Amino acid sequence: MRGIKERTVEWHKKNLKIFQIPTDGLEFAFLSKDYKQVHQLVWCKDFMQDAVYSQVNQTPVEIYGFSFDPTSCPQISLDKTRLMVTSFKDEEFRFKICKNCREFLHQIEDHLKMSKTTIAKCAKAPATYRKSGVWILTGSKRWMKSPPMISLYTLLIRIGLVHKIGDSFEKTLNRIKYGKVRPYNWRPVKNNGYKPVNDQNFLRSGRKGIEIILKHGDRRIFHSQIQQNYPPNNYRGKPFSTHTLHEDCGIVGFSQGKTKKNFPHWHRLGKK
Repeated sequence: MRGIKERTVEWHKKNLKIFQIPTDGLEFAFLSKDYKQVHQLVWCKDFMQDAVYSQVNQTPVEIYGFSFDPTSCPQISLDKTRLMVTSFKDEEFRFKICKNCREFLHQIEDHLKMSKTTIAKCAKAPATYRKSGVWILTGSKRWMKSPPMISLYTLLIRIGLVHKIGDSFEKTLNRIKYGKVRPYNWRPVKNNGYKPVNDQNFLRSGRKGIEIILKHGDRRIFHSQIQQNYPPNNYRGKPFSTHTLHEDCGIVGFSQGKTKKNFPHWHRLGKK
């Protein structure tokens, strides 16, 4: 597309069998500063906060078949949020990510007084991604400063794909929450006993946390130092469980108060 740069990346093979409830749609992977793909592309956005925790604490993590070892993997960029994003079945993905999603993210980043996400295209993507291309989103480091924020960022990227150019971000959020528009990530039926996996559910479940972040701003809610938001130990002084981090520390867990014991600092503004 016109005005979109291309960057050469060092690709990572899909060499792990990972258990993920979403099995298609948007895929994510972190990039290093020198544009090495840090881990294989994943559908489940919660693996992103696991990987950041591993990087910050220099400790390997493994959960549901996903593993990350900071001593052997390329280093995640912590000065900026660098994500690879793709959706291999979507022939219109380039327009949705470069136009709709970009405008949506920029509105929210303006609201939070945050540097705006830029988008580039990965050169020479594997044949699997020929239709959609693979795209690099480079945003503020504040998006990965805490588990709820990286969880929110990946959710907002998905939501932005169905944003209507010219609408406000509030209108887009409400249209999805109240069923006026189908989200990009949509599964209307139960899958093996699990609730339907779609972003309408995530928005409704994460509503309180999202509203608190939009009202107060992320800098007033989370610790200024990333290490304090990804501590090695829990509130009992024992090593932080990867399962707890994965299941309870994203934007939904934050919204539902599951993070209060381990991160009381995050919740001090929610009562006001």
